[in-house]
Amino acid sequence: MNNALYNQIRIFQAIAQEGGITPAARKLEITPPSVSKALKLLERQVGLPLFLRSTRRVELTDAGRALLERTTDAVQSLQWAVESVRSSNVAPSGLVRVTMSRFAYQLILRPLMAEFCRLHPQVQLELSVYDGTIHILEEGFDLGIRFGNSLEEGVVARQLLAPFREGLYVSQAYVDRYGVPQQPEDLHRHVLIGYRFITANRILPL
Repeated sequence: MNNALYNQIRIFQAIAQEGGITPAARKLEITPPSVSKALKLLERQVGLPLFLRSTRRVELTDAGRALLERTTDAVQSLQWAVESVRSSNVAPSGLVRVTMSRFAYQLILRPLMAEFCRLHPQVQLELSVYDGTIHILEEGFDLGIRFGNSLEEGVVARQLLAPFREGLYVSQAYVDRYGVPQQPEDLHRHVLIGYRFITANRILPL
């Protein structure tokens, strides 16, 4: 659709909505002759009259009603597209609620907080640091940082970190005192520091 045709359709819609050429010109802040000229050009392209004209008002013909029905959504979509691109240049602002575990906060978010706040001073971050299970959508959060592959229904995930492996680690002092486990079964005879899930109230299995 070229620019001239787009403007003609917008003017045609304004005439239909306002009920006349003069009210349409007033709404669009252009002159009535400009409205009349655009309508004539559009009718010439369509090949049919779009309005029945009288001394008091204009009424849509069958062709005019069909054109109005088929172009209203299209023009609104174009206007929305332009506005969305225009608004993308506006600085981010508003409240963002984020939920994460303590480990995620320390590893991912905390090192970036100062720089993020400097770059986006109009964004207000509300952080919920909790190791239990929280349903992101039901609790009203905008986003959550999670470890693992499980997803709640209705959410979209983006990977933040490269995959990493969990492991068991020991200090040299512990090795000197208790030795090194040689097989997994030996772990039951050693002193371990485990992680307890708050919600399930159980230790993270080995």
